[in-house]
Amino acid sequence: MIDLTGKSAIVTGGGSGIGKGIGKILALSGADIVMADKDRDAVEAVVSTDLEGPGEFLPATVDVTDAESIADLIDMVGSVDILVNNAGIVGALDWWKRENPNDDDWEQVFAVNVMGMVKMTEAVSPSMKKNRYGKIVNIASTAARQGSPDLPHYSSSKAAVVSWTQSNAHQLASHSINVNAICPGLLWTPMWESISRKRDRFGSGLFKSGEMTGREIFENAVESWIPLKREQTPQDIGYLAAFLASDISRNITGQAINVDGGRWMN
Repeated sequence: MIDLTGKSAIVTGGGSGIGKGIGKILALSGADIVMADKDRDAVEAVVSTDLEGPGEFLPATVDVTDAESIADLIDMVGSVDILVNNAGIVGALDWWKRENPNDDDWEQVFAVNVMGMVKMTEAVSPSMKKNRYGKIVNIASTAARQGSPDLPHYSSSKAAVVSWTQSNAHQLASHSINVNAICPGLLWTPMWESISRKRDRFGSGLFKSGEMTGREIFENAVESWIPLKREQTPQDIGYLAAFLASDISRNITGQAINVDGGRWMN
C-alpha cells in the first residue's frame, strides 16, 4: 500500500462515486483528508461510514464554481499537500431528458468540470509553491479521448481537463509540484446511471431506446468496448490517485492515464 502518512488532501466531489472511492484509498494510505462536496449530508455520511485509516477525516461543503465558497474551504484547511479535482457533472437539471444539450448544459458543465478545477487549483497553488511541494490529480475521462455524439459538452469538458493538466504541469514544475490526470473508463456510478437513462430514452450507438435497463446498457458497453471484459470501480481510480499523490511518482507530471480495461491504448 502507498504510504501517505502525514500528508493532507482535499477531494472535491467526495460525496459519492469516484470521489468516495478515491477517499477510501487515500484514507487507507494514511492521508488526512477533507472530503468536499456541495451535498453536505453525502460527505458527512462518507466520512462517518466509508473512510478507514490512521489519519483524520473531515467533511466540508464547497461549490467549486463559487470563489467565496472555495476561499472558505481553503481558510478551513490551510496548507494542503494533495488536491484531487474530482467534482464533475454531465449537465444541467434534467439534462438526460434532452436529446441534445442546451446552453445551460454547456455552461454548467464547463463551469464545474473545467473552471471549478482551475479555481480549486489556483486556490491551493500559493501554499504548494511556498512549500515547494504539491500533488494535483485531475479526474478527466476516457470521454476526452474521442468525441461523443450524445454527450458532446461532457467530452469537450474532459478534453479541456487533459489540456489544462498539461499546461498547469508546465506552469508548476519549477515549484516541484506534480500535476496529472486520470481518465476513468466505465464505472457504474450515479453519473453513469443518469447517462444510461438518457440512452434508454433516446438510443445511442449500440443502445436502442426502451430495449434494455440502465444496468443492461452499461453491461453491454463493458462487453462491447472493454478488452478485459470487466467494469472499472471507484477504488481502481483511487489506487492510481494514491500513487500519483505519493512521492513514488515524483518524476511523473503532465500525464493523463487511462484506467479503462484497455479500451484506449496509448
